[in-house]
Amino acid sequence: MGTPVTARWLRTAAGVPEGAVDGRHFSTTVGWSHGWEGVRTEHVADHRHLLLDGGPVAELVPYYLVGHSPLWDAYESDAGIGPIWSGPVVYSSSLYGEYGGAGGSTSEYIATCVDLGLEQTARWEAEALVFGNLTPAEVGAWSAVRPGGTPVLVDRAYAARIDGEDAPLPAMRGKVRRELVRQWRRARDGGIRLGVLAGAEMLPVLDEFTDLAMAAAEKHGINIYGKDIFENLVGVPGARLLVAEHDGRMAAAFLCFLHRRRFSMWTGGINYLHLRELKTYAFLMYESMAYAAAHGAEIVDPGRGNFVYKERHGFQGTDLWALVYPTSPRPALCEALRRMSEGIHDHITRSLRRDELAEL
Repeated sequence: MGTPVTARWLRTAAGVPEGAVDGRHFSTTVGWSHGWEGVRTEHVADHRHLLLDGGPVAELVPYYLVGHSPLWDAYESDAGIGPIWSGPVVYSSSLYGEYGGAGGSTSEYIATCVDLGLEQTARWEAEALVFGNLTPAEVGAWSAVRPGGTPVLVDRAYAARIDGEDAPLPAMRGKVRRELVRQWRRARDGGIRLGVLAGAEMLPVLDEFTDLAMAAAEKHGINIYGKDIFENLVGVPGARLLVAEHDGRMAAAFLCFLHRRRFSMWTGGINYLHLRELKTYAFLMYESMAYAAAHGAEIVDPGRGNFVYKERHGFQGTDLWALVYPTSPRPALCEALRRMSEGIHDHITRSLRRDELAEL
């Protein structure tokens, strides 16, 4: 007979030793879970964490009571649908984290996550419990254990395998590879240099990075960032800010995480005034992959969105879903979520179709 599952609620993740729980992704680690407690750009009004044990590994499952999420707003905008929520919602974990699924390593863990999570959601008087950023396989596994959730397509993430320092670029067409290398060389010739900052080293440049990240988000629709997000994540193990420097200033930067031999370019900021001239985006893409390879990464993850560029450069996409469990039966909510999912699917399809037409 297996070891029985134990579940313990924690008011904060601060007391959990980083090594006690090894999340599968950077966004399911103790460091990220604790950091997100202090975020206010996504209106985190309260938080609890469920520490699960008894399975093959211990897992920490965060639950954030969120009054308003700019990222969810952005997804609604992409889907062409009006506001779905009329009150607070509980997210596990934050949609900002790119990958979710904490607590999903066994069916017993999944059942506990949903059952106790819904009890906490009801205590908070929130509308729904949302398990965000699940892969299609995870949606199937969670739905098999606890039916009743409504799956909603929200985004697509990308990744590719690299073969070490001698071959840091993923498999991409020769023409695309040559153009990326050409632009990287042009950036170097133009005086762009790479700076790498870790932990507290990032703090003095966060104002500058926040301005660039907000500008990039607004260019693609809705600003979803604030300085508080970055301040709360600099202490996450494996966090690195890769900076494209020009004339002593930040021309662009990627906030990245190295975790379990996976190097994730989580978000970026670009000075668009000099983007074409300095080739800063191509420079940082190339340098990020080279940095990942030099530091033992086997997978490079350039994050979500910008579907056309990433597919053209040899990255493979994985759809990300949210699984929504309402606190009470609401057929109208389920229908709205279904239409949102269809709208996101159409948004991704249109983006990729435009690229196909451009190459004809």
